[in-house]
Amino acid sequence: MSDRIAAGLSPVEIVEGCLERIQELNEQIGAMIFVSEADALDAALQATREIRSGHRRGPLHGVPIAVKDVLDVKHWPTTAGSRLFQDHVAPATATCLANLQAAGAIIIGKTNLHELCVGGHENPWYGKVANPLDPDRGTGGTSSGSAAAVAAGFCMAAVGTDSGGSNRSPAAATGLFGYKPTNGLIATQGVMSIAPSLDCVGVLARSVRDVRLMTEALAGKRLMPSERAGEDGKARTSITIGICPELVGVAVDTSVDTALAAMRDRPEVRTIEITFDDREAFVTAGLTILQCEFARIHRDAVEQNPDMVGDAVRSFLQDGIRISADAYDGAIEIRNDVRGRFLEQIAGLDALAIPTAPGSAPRLSDELTEVNGEMVPWGMAGGRFRRWANMLGVPALAIPLLVPDGLPVSVQLAALPGQDAGLLDLAEILTST
Repeated sequence: MSDRIAAGLSPVEIVEGCLERIQELNEQIGAMIFVSEADALDAALQATREIRSGHRRGPLHGVPIAVKDVLDVKHWPTTAGSRLFQDHVAPATATCLANLQAAGAIIIGKTNLHELCVGGHENPWYGKVANPLDPDRGTGGTSSGSAAAVAAGFCMAAVGTDSGGSNRSPAAATGLFGYKPTNGLIATQGVMSIAPSLDCVGVLARSVRDVRLMTEALAGKRLMPSERAGEDGKARTSITIGICPELVGVAVDTSVDTALAAMRDRPEVRTIEITFDDREAFVTAGLTILQCEFARIHRDAVEQNPDMVGDAVRSFLQDGIRISADAYDGAIEIRNDVRGRFLEQIAGLDALAIPTAPGSAPRLSDELTEVNGEMVPWGMAGGRFRRWANMLGVPALAIPLLVPDGLPVSVQLAALPGQDAGLLDLAEILTST
């Protein structure tokens, strides 16, 4: 789309097309919960004038983007998918979105999500998000609407947040790339917090290149070149990927194993299996941290207005309130101990490869996914399949893998903290034909 804009296509035409698709399809899909047609068209007209007068800001100039409704856009509501914040209007734009707008991107609207990023897939106020690939499937969460908006063509890419897999889960369900960068790479000022030590802003997009463009724009800086990149642009002759079945510890569908094996079946790739001895304690610690930090932030607001949130949020909050300070401190100690030892194990690898989810997109009715003939929960798999990346502070990219005659599945590639550029370089290599 950027190339077409450079060749003369008007951003106004692009935005008008997106708005028409939203008007036609959003009632069935439920991806968007706020759209400002006037603001989007005004921004598109300004972008068109700037580009045609020779002041193109870069590849995102004039490109429509949707954002999860926990990120502030000045004068727009930020509801976090809840009646609790139904009257909140942002006084300023989140730092990362201001960076995105400075790069010329057009924010077209706000996307649906699990209530307060912890409620279930059936948001009590805005409804479920249906999967554009199959209306009988859901999109996972909690950045459910962001993924659906991209998959439905409502925008070119979307911004989501990821505190325990919330970008990677819906990307896996919709055949997209979902990125959780290194913790802290993208500023979280102006982003509603869920669990500060786990929160990340990230991207849902159709390609690795799109992920890179969006990540750099949100961060307001170029990603540092990879130390492992091939010299003088030469192809990599050796790639070492770690696998760690013990990190997940539960079965995945054979379609996931088959697709992952096909991605690894390249002459330059060798795999090494690494161990993970503390899985159950680590998974429990992750949930403890998430629930406790959520409760510290949102307890007062929810308890003052309990009818303004759904049952799932109240239940999650009560679990967090019951966690003692000692239990929280113990969970932090477990995280720090495991993080130090595990990052040493993967230090010599180019990437770690872990399934993003146990199967393909979950059913819309009950959010169960099929794993070798058995139906298992999609959402609660996050603690095993995805939250480890937030706990370790590493960048992780969900990559769609095609399945013949079926919905796509997904695998994550992860690298050491700060190695975002190298991870995206490697993903481009492994997803090239």
